[in-house]
Amino acid sequence: MTAYAAASEAAFLLAAVSPVNLGDPLSIPYGDILSDVLAYVGTALFAVVMWAFRFLPAQIYSLLMTMRADQLLAKAISFGINATKNATKDKVLTIDVSNAVLREALGYALLHGGGLVKKFMGDPVDIAEKLYARLNVDAEAVKPDFATLSARAIIEVEDTQGIRAERLSVTS
Repeated sequence: MTAYAAASEAAFLLAAVSPVNLGDPLSIPYGDILSDVLAYVGTALFAVVMWAFRFLPAQIYSLLMTMRADQLLAKAISFGINATKNATKDKVLTIDVSNAVLREALGYALLHGGGLVKKFMGDPVDIAEKLYARLNVDAEAVKPDFATLSARAIIEVEDTQGIRAERLSVTS
């Protein structure tokens, strides 16, 4: 037997018979395991709830979409008032100011509204009419041409945001 082989054999035997300290406790990372499991369970539960929404009655689905649409319209009007010079929330809007607010609000709604919400509310002319109905407009004001106003709002958003009209479409 060579010296090298004897040394490796001795090292192996020494490692095999070296005493083990049995006083060291075994630690299991319960917190890490539980947080990993809960992350997967939470994701699965969310997926099940979203899947279950398919079975809601049409009236409840319509109510939820109406709530989302109202929320979008309220935010759009707030944006339009804030983005328009001489417009305040509690003041009656003149025709010039109301058209500017309406154009800004429509641009906001088309840019930031979800595809399903926009589809639910209708085309840009319908959305403009819904926004106009929520504005505090002067009683003597003439109703604007919603088709022209909608086209201008889309062109302004395209120019300022660099977004093509397909993204602003209500059929997305």
